Amino acid sequence: MSASAALQEALLDVFGHHHFRTGQQQAAEAVLEGRDVVAVMPTGAGKSICYQLPAALLQGTTLVVSPLIALMKDQVDALRSRSFPAAAIHSGLSGSQRFAAENAFRNGQLRILYVAPERLRSDRFRSLLRTVNIARLVVDEAHCISQWGHDFRPDYRRIGGLREELGVPAAAFTATATPDVRTDICQQLNLRSPLQLVTGFDRPNLTLAIEECSSRVAKAQALDRVVREVGPPGIVYAATRKDVEMWAALLRERGLAADSYHAGRDDADRHHAQDEFLAGRLEAIAATNAFGMGIDKADIRFVIHADLPGSVEAYYQEAGRAGRDGLPARCVLLYSPADIRTQEFFLSGSNPPASLFREAWHLLGQGADDGEIEASAPKAANRMALGTALRLLRQAAETQSCPLGEGPVPVDLARVAEKARRDGDRLRAMVRYAHSRTCRTRFIFDYFAGDALEEPPECGTCDVCQGWRFAEGRELSDREVLTVRIALSAVARLSGRFGAARIAQVLIGSQSQEVTSRGLHRLPTHGKLRSMRLEDVKELLAALLDGGYVERQPIPNARPGTFVLGLTPEGRDVMKAEAAPRLAWPKSQSSTSGPESAPPLKAPRSGSPTARTGPRGAPEDIPLDGEGEDLYSRLKTWRLELAREDKIPPFYIFADKTLKAIASQRPSTAQELLGVKGIGPAKLEKYGKAVLGVLKESPNAET
Repeated sequence: MSASAALQEALLDVFGHHHFRTGQQQAAEAVLEGRDVVAVMPTGAGKSICYQLPAALLQGTTLVVSPLIALMKDQVDALRSRSFPAAAIHSGLSGSQRFAAENAFRNGQLRILYVAPERLRSDRFRSLLRTVNIARLVVDEAHCISQWGHDFRPDYRRIGGLREELGVPAAAFTATATPDVRTDICQQLNLRSPLQLVTGFDRPNLTLAIEECSSRVAKAQALDRVVREVGPPGIVYAATRKDVEMWAALLRERGLAADSYHAGRDDADRHHAQDEFLAGRLEAIAATNAFGMGIDKADIRFVIHADLPGSVEAYYQEAGRAGRDGLPARCVLLYSPADIRTQEFFLSGSNPPASLFREAWHLLGQGADDGEIEASAPKAANRMALGTALRLLRQAAETQSCPLGEGPVPVDLARVAEKARRDGDRLRAMVRYAHSRTCRTRFIFDYFAGDALEEPPECGTCDVCQGWRFAEGRELSDREVLTVRIALSAVARLSGRFGAARIAQVLIGSQSQEVTSRGLHRLPTHGKLRSMRLEDVKELLAALLDGGYVERQPIPNARPGTFVLGLTPEGRDVMKAEAAPRLAWPKSQSSTSGPESAPPLKAPRSGSPTARTGPRGAPEDIPLDGEGEDLYSRLKTWRLELAREDKIPPFYIFADKTLKAIASQRPSTAQELLGVKGIGPAKLEKYGKAVLGVLKESPNAET
């Protein structure tokens, strides 16, 4: 029997599944055939099947290194319920339980044994391994082995030596590993010509969305909308313990059964909150990133990040806990630029500079204890950084058997500096995600896949593809178009150099030192919109940003969250008069718009309901009867197919609100179609015939 057929048979016999998920069969065949593997498969993609299935068919025991006791327990319980011989050895077992597991392992009675990486410190356990037939070595949460990973754990470094001792094929699985981290995993485990698999990022039941919120009140309002529209159960992630408690209290005020989870609560309280949530007795839980790894709850309907996470890796791992049952779920990041400062605080605390290591090493040599050393720092960030330095110094001194404070600092300071740089890069990538106007799923795939050969996923479900993020806009008068083109020309001339504030100063003709010292007053666009107020020009630039004609561009090596403005291809076409712009620009305030007498602009900013297709989560509530719902569904299908064919976001064709209006009014001629809000002559010419064709189709003609 071929490997493929054997795995297919075991999939049904052992696990009761008829079909593999994306990537599972390819990974499982490689493991079964003895090929090294490194696989990046998002949370909920079914990574465990990739090594559990081969383990059912191989002679010997598959050794799985896994970081969490709860995760190991869940896996073992699930396998034993299927009469699959499995066990785990960890610190949570009693002496008799550990003896029974070791005895079964020694006697060859187990197909799978789970162990924590800390177990590899034990010489006794390493000796036991040499007496057992180990078929495969599997590393779960493999990003923990890489110092460039977002959750590095020093004990994982022992696995590379173990792999050499065992001399068996190895497979590494993680939900979050960039190309650099994958390379490091391969090096640390000495993988030989491994299958590198990056897959599973197309989760069409998840709606990834971002809401830009200017205040905590705005975040609370956004959370209310999500909970109201989607419903529980769900998770709210926050950056600090204080904020976690605040969000838990708010959830309870809204009538939800909710609790909190963070490191400031004792173990019993944390475990109780987790168990209550898993059992369905809690509708929501507010937590720091300490909550979630190994959480096996399939029906989570929303995951809300109330603060910006420190990396795309952390964000996607946490967001991926939603909708594992395959039903619709929403993952929303409530983003405020102020959140960046919190993450910068954490970065400085977890990446001490070389001077701090030297200072801490010197004080340890003088006999000072950790508490005294940390208390000597005047600022919280410095105290946190000193704590990090002390921990790393003590670990290094113990490993290298050197007396505290004697000789050179036993830490590789160059490597520490490189880690700090990479952590900063990760935060910058997360900020780019928050500001990005591209498909959320594609952004995440590109971030993790890098140069992998897999085809990018087709989305159509994120806020960008659905058009929720952007203003639908309206056609502008000739005078208004001229104003827009002048603003875009200024952006083009200053592209990659300045942000909105400086560009606005140039346009109104400011003679401030910030402008004249850089020679910006000599630009042709200087003063071209001098009749407008500075704030009005900033609002115009915000409207152009919201309409997709201007984009934020990060500054290399600058602080995370520092951006300049640049033109998008659509903006360049408008500037060159090759396309007509559409902006959410109230007519009542722009009737006399122009370079000479530009009116005050009050274009809705990101987050304003008037600038969105509904309350940042759904199209405007246009009631539809049964036939209308059917038409709306068919129009969305047509739009998605056309968008994929043209490789553009669906909302570029029509916003959801426009499709719903079409389904409600059911126009039968081009003239009637032109009367639908959101359809102008250009849209009619480009898509009118196709839309009318969809409307004329019989529901029975669908396939």
